[in-house]
Amino acid sequence: MSRLIFYLIILGVLYWIIRRAFFHPTKDRTVKPGEGGEEMVQDPQCQCYIPKSQSYPVSLNGRKIFFCSEDCYRKYLASRSFPKA
Repeated sequence: MSRLIFYLIILGVLYWIIRRAFFHPTKDRTVKPGEGGEEMVQDPQCQCYIPKSQSYPVSLNGRKIFFCSEDCYRKYLASRSFPKA
């Protein structure tokens, strides 16, 4: 009987160690403002998301728009231009 109790205790300790090693829960999985990564912005031309620091910012009509590259900015301007009569 004492062997059974001993083996149960050993199995319990091993289970606890393995669970802590592979399934370590975090207390809070939410990202608070100011933590985590950088703000992402969406390119209006190609619809891709890029970090704000790596974007190509442009002010159009008093509004700041972020592009992934100067090439996308030019394509955006060309697609918004009026056809010549």
